[in-house]
Amino acid sequence: MEPLKVVIIDDEEAHFHLMKRAIEKAFPLASVYYFEEADACLESLDEITPDVIITDYLMPGINGIKFLEALNQGKKDIPVIMITGQGNENIAVQAMKLGAWDYLVKTTDFFTLIPSVIQKVVHKRKLKDSLRKSERRFRDLAESTSDWIWEVDLEARYVYSNPVVESLLGYRPDQMLGKYFYDFFSEKERDALALSCLETMVKGKPISSLDARCVHKDGHEIILEISGVPFSDNAGNLLGYRGINRDITTRMRCEEHIRNLSQQLIKAQESERQRLSRDLHDNLAQDLSTLKISLDTLFDDQPDTPSEKRQRVSEVSKMIQRAIMDIRDLAYDLRPASLDQLGLVETVLHYCQDFSEPNALKVDFFSIGLDNIRLDSDTEITLYRLIQEGLNNIRKHADASHVTVRLSASFPHIILRIEDNGKGFDLEKRSDAAFQEKRMGLRTMAERAALLNGKLKIESRSGQGTKIVVEVPYKE
Repeated sequence: MEPLKVVIIDDEEAHFHLMKRAIEKAFPLASVYYFEEADACLESLDEITPDVIITDYLMPGINGIKFLEALNQGKKDIPVIMITGQGNENIAVQAMKLGAWDYLVKTTDFFTLIPSVIQKVVHKRKLKDSLRKSERRFRDLAESTSDWIWEVDLEARYVYSNPVVESLLGYRPDQMLGKYFYDFFSEKERDALALSCLETMVKGKPISSLDARCVHKDGHEIILEISGVPFSDNAGNLLGYRGINRDITTRMRCEEHIRNLSQQLIKAQESERQRLSRDLHDNLAQDLSTLKISLDTLFDDQPDTPSEKRQRVSEVSKMIQRAIMDIRDLAYDLRPASLDQLGLVETVLHYCQDFSEPNALKVDFFSIGLDNIRLDSDTEITLYRLIQEGLNNIRKHADASHVTVRLSASFPHIILRIEDNGKGFDLEKRSDAAFQEKRMGLRTMAERAALLNGKLKIESRSGQGTKIVVEVPYKE
């Protein structure tokens, strides 16, 4: 049991002793202080710092009501229990309005009730102190954090905002009150984002890491990451949402810059591949072909040339022929010439056929809606590389025996699906492992899709194979 300081103000000393006896019996560690007049008590409050004050209503000098008024003027937040010998409702109402914590009439069981009333008041004081500490702790955190903490009601209007909002959006917290949370979204995405958020809030689900472009008071744009959770009353009725908004403008710009650099690198790589492919095919392969023809016709006007020499030249010619084939294969891998001549569908069909046999992997290719469509060169080479990368990943890691590649035009998108019957994998673990081991296969595929403002989705489970879906905008 904790120590307790109780002050009693009563002009009847006999009543004081009876109250003191009841209090000390219920609270063995209690210290009880007695004053006949309220004025003397007021002068000693700072020294005593009581936990509870019990004051009679009728006393010489100032009465109990005047005493409560004096406490309020001195800003003394001490629980007061008003007692009186007469049950007067007007006095009770007046006392409670002035801040009395309880009101007790001196009846026959008064001295029996007084300990329980004190216990109730002390408990309420502890709860109040705990709530005050929690509020202070929240206020300290809310005012020191760099994140915007907010709360909205059921109509999505702000009812609270910490001061950080002024540094983010240029508005004071009081200027935010009553405004709708979507009022600050950029005009381009306001309707879509507001609809998405409202649908989530109607269902009472959390809002998790939603990126939103918002407009500062001076007109410049910032990007906020929005997270929020619903809160309810004791009956489970939804009251609103509270959450945190974080400024991720700098981070998003850095990511966008990195993404642009990656895309430029991929473009430069494709450009260099195309140049090398052209040089190998048009120059080196042609020169070797000319050399082979020269060797093959070297002895046409020399019928008496010994067979040994003809045999050696023939062998060299065959070596040159193999070199020509290797160079043409290399040029094809760098940039398939058929992509420009025959188009994407025929090139992918031939690639899947050529890939299937040497790798003991059955590859089925289907195309829908692309027969009479010619895509722009960036889209064609990117989709070709995605298929190439996807099949190579399957060959290396999937232990699959069958792959299906589907390429379809579904305006306004081109959709690529690559599905295998391999062992599958845990996507999150694979991503972490790939990052640690610096393997860039899946990340490179995602970067290639992003190069066309597209998106890549991977679905996989252990023992159930893997499905890769790429969706890119349609461009003729």
